[in-house]
Amino acid sequence: MPKKTPKRNSRLTVIVAAVAAVVVAFVAMNIGYLSARMSLKLRGPMPVNAPPPPPQADPEIPGVVPEWRMEPDRLLIPSLGIDVPLVYIEEKNEAAFQAALRDGVVHYPGTAMPGQPGNAYYFGHSSDYSWSKGEYKNVFATLTEIEIGARIIVSDADGRGYEYAVTGTRVVSPKDLSVLEQGDGTKAMLSLQTSYPLGTALKRFVASAELVQ
Repeated sequence: MPKKTPKRNSRLTVIVAAVAAVVVAFVAMNIGYLSARMSLKLRGPMPVNAPPPPPQADPEIPGVVPEWRMEPDRLLIPSLGIDVPLVYIEEKNEAAFQAALRDGVVHYPGTAMPGQPGNAYYFGHSSDYSWSKGEYKNVFATLTEIEIGARIIVSDADGRGYEYAVTGTRVVSPKDLSVLEQGDGTKAMLSLQTSYPLGTALKRFVASAELVQ
């Protein structure tokens, strides 16, 4: 059996070192994401300050949805331990999106508002560079773990909170604009989006929900 030459050994060492460097860099850039995922798996969701449930709807007044009273412009997902500010913008461009994402989860301009007919569409980071600005680089790191039926509570600018239940999830192309569709005006819906898979923007993970009546 022929022996490996020093040249071949040297080439193998370079390849191993390069792969190791890539792995270390990947982990370093996504440490927040990995930490959030590990925490959810090992300890479960951290508690959030969810408001007390609202009173039951009056059966004599059909169509009136009970309201939560809470801090204005917040998104809560108790099952994932997520409690985050909502950011509203008017511009539809990448620069505006990235700037707003530093401050929380962003509402896509032109989609429905909380509790209103249509599709209230919000997006947030699952992972971002460790040196990027902002405190919400990994806010949706655990969004892919959300389960059908999970509750999502969103408040409007006046602190009225609306409870949604998750109806489905899917992975789509960044070019798939069907996720922004507003429906026929008969349902109040909610969509949450984040980049997928880890460390890339190749696709989008979207969780869909409907208002609890």
